[in-house]
Amino acid sequence: MNTTTFRNQEILVYRIPAAILDLVLMIAIYKVMMLAVPDLIAHDRVIAARRSLYFLIVGHLVSCFLVSPRFYLRKVGPRAIFNSAFLHCLIALGIFAASVEFLFHAFAGKFYLLWGIVATLAVFIVHLLYMRIVAMARKRGRNKIHTVIIGSNSNALKLQNSIAHDPSFYSYKFLGFVADPDSDIPVGAERLCNLDDAEQYLSSNKVHEVYCAIDPATDPARVSSLIRCCENNFIDFFFVPAMEGYPERTLSCSEHGGVNVFSLRQEPLENPVNSAIKRAFDILASGLVLITVYPFIWLFVAVGTKLSSPGPILFRQKRTGYKGRPFMMLKFRSMKVNDEANVLQATKDDPRKTKFGNFLRKTSIDEIPQLINVFRGDMSLVGPRPHMEAHTQQYSAQVDEYLVRHMVKPGLTGWAQVNGCRGETQTVQQMADRVKHDIWYVEHWSFSLDLRIIFMTVAQILGGDKQAY
Repeated sequence: MNTTTFRNQEILVYRIPAAILDLVLMIAIYKVMMLAVPDLIAHDRVIAARRSLYFLIVGHLVSCFLVSPRFYLRKVGPRAIFNSAFLHCLIALGIFAASVEFLFHAFAGKFYLLWGIVATLAVFIVHLLYMRIVAMARKRGRNKIHTVIIGSNSNALKLQNSIAHDPSFYSYKFLGFVADPDSDIPVGAERLCNLDDAEQYLSSNKVHEVYCAIDPATDPARVSSLIRCCENNFIDFFFVPAMEGYPERTLSCSEHGGVNVFSLRQEPLENPVNSAIKRAFDILASGLVLITVYPFIWLFVAVGTKLSSPGPILFRQKRTGYKGRPFMMLKFRSMKVNDEANVLQATKDDPRKTKFGNFLRKTSIDEIPQLINVFRGDMSLVGPRPHMEAHTQQYSAQVDEYLVRHMVKPGLTGWAQVNGCRGETQTVQQMADRVKHDIWYVEHWSFSLDLRIIFMTVAQILGGDKQAY
């Protein structure tokens, strides 16, 4: 059984039953509210119609696709579970309300607010109960991938340490090392048997995955025999080579002329189809906002900006874009006109900000003109945030792999921003953390990830982001 099979089992055992129960809860709350507080919808019977309920079901299904419940993850606290429940209900309610408004021109604001609060609390409480049930099952040794490491090298020791202490390996149970007595294994780790007894141990014990740290060049016969044994016992076999000196990152393997070759990274957006999907979504989404909502926002901001301080409405600044190419990024001006705008980051109590500009920054309204950059193709809706050219020169010399973040278009929002890496970077380590998240996004892009980041950004703004200043 490999990791993919294990994850599919978790979907069947955890996520699908949870999704069904969550839907039952949402519909039950909807029906109870219809009976208990009819005054909320007395003026609008469309909300009470059975056909309106279909949109709530659609919203729930979309939310299940975008938001993963977190109750079965190891070392996850109530706060993370609440955030997941809140985001799930917010997306479901948003699709429900928008669909009813668009098709039937009906909007019951008080009903939506009350339903959202009650549904979020109900889903949160149920997921807490799920978490306790899952924790009890795991204490009894269920729902675990049983893992064995054969041999020993530096990477094998790191792998064992990760399985033992890294929360991302919550689904693994490390049984021990298969190694000779003179092998270097961590203190406290169990040595299951000698190398000569490896096949007998694998055949007679419950093992799902084997990680082999034996060098095939020094003992090819043993490695080949272990592979056959694993295949005959339906055990997944993984090779753990000693790769001292190579970068510690995700490598991808391909075959060139019968030779296995490792590359440093795979970028999903190098695929023309993925790139076209992302660009089409950027054009459609940014274009829709620009021709509908943006003129009204521009008018509101124009009046407020002109009353707060003299100067232009839009602020233009050269930023570093795709593959290091500079472009002129647009923002609503939130500061007094000053000579340090192109070199100095904004700080929390920056005296250059106007009162109206401070409001624009706290609500992120100042970023909306970047939709023009998105429509032009300078930026994307989601991607690493673009930095000033001066900061690009500074941090590219201080932060390892800093320039990798420019292998995709910069974004209006990004994975780093929704994970707390937003605002002023006071230390090099803060920038390094931001770059780490940006590179993860570059290597793990998917359309669903973009949608997830957009919804997380909206929730972050509505919840009041303390780092927005």
